[in-house]
Amino acid sequence: MLLSRRFLWTVAAIAGLAVAVFSQLGIHSFCYASSKSPVADVNESGTIVISGAAKSDAPWFRPDASIDQTPCQQGVCRDLYPKDGQIEGRRVSLLSPAGINSLGQVVGLCVFKDPAGKYAFMREPDGRIWIFRTPSSSGQGEFTDISDSGNAVGFYEKDSSKTRIGFLMNSQKRWVMDIRYPSNPCPGARSTLHTQPNGINDEGEIVGNYDCAENPDDADPLIRGNGFYRAPDGTFYRVQFENADRTVAGKISNAGMIFGYYVVDDTTWMPFAARKDDVIKPIVP
Repeated sequence: MLLSRRFLWTVAAIAGLAVAVFSQLGIHSFCYASSKSPVADVNESGTIVISGAAKSDAPWFRPDASIDQTPCQQGVCRDLYPKDGQIEGRRVSLLSPAGINSLGQVVGLCVFKDPAGKYAFMREPDGRIWIFRTPSSSGQGEFTDISDSGNAVGFYEKDSSKTRIGFLMNSQKRWVMDIRYPSNPCPGARSTLHTQPNGINDEGEIVGNYDCAENPDDADPLIRGNGFYRAPDGTFYRVQFENADRTVAGKISNAGMIFGYYVVDDTTWMPFAARKDDVIKPIVP
C-alpha cells in the first residue's frame, strides 16, 4: 500500500503525542525523536504499525544531555538543536518539536534559560530557527502542528484570565486569529475553559482538546480534556470516539482522518485513526 509522506509524518506526530501522554501517566514510552526512531507504516489490513527500538530519553534535543551522534535511521529524525546553543542570541534550555510538514518546516516549543521563557519556534528547511511571538504581552506560547501549506497552530495564555487559548499563524508567518471552544461546557467549580489545538491540515481543518479547570494553573487539555474539531468555516464540533469516556484529538490528515486516543475508565488509553465523519458530533448545548 502506497502512503503519502504527509500521512507518515502524521502518524509519527501521534507517536510524539503518545510520549507526552504516557510520560505524564507514568507509563514507559518510546520516543520517535531518538536516534533509533520507530517507523510508521500501514499493513495490508489497514492497521497502523509503529516499530523500532525504544529509548527512554531523547538527548538530541536536550542540550544538558550528551548528544547522540548515531545517524538517524530511516530518515525520520535529525539533530535540530542549534550548533551554538542559541536562538536569536538567547541560550536554549530545551527544544521540543511537535509537528513537521512536507517542506521540512518543524514547529514546537523552545525554552530559554536566563531570562527564562517558553516560546513557539519554527525551524526552516535550511536550518534557520526563529521565534514566533504570540499576542500575549510576553510573546510566549507553543506551536503544536504545521500544515504542508505552512499554516500553523498552537496556544498561549491570555494575560487577563491566564486561560489557555489557541491561535492560528498563516503561511506568511503572521498571527491570524485566536481559537477558542465556542461554548463553555464547564460545570460548577471547574468553570475555567482552556482550548488547545493539536493539529491542522491543508484544508484548514483543526483538531484539539478543551479542558475544564478549577483555576488557570490546572489546565491540562491533553490528559484531562475532550476533543474538538474546527471546520474551515469556523464551526466547532465535539470529537467523540464511540463508547469512549473521553477522546483526545491529536492530528488530522489532509484526507480528513483524525488520529488520537480514546479513554475508557480514565485509566485505559487506546490509539485510534478514524474518518472525521465517524467521530465528530454536534456541540452539546
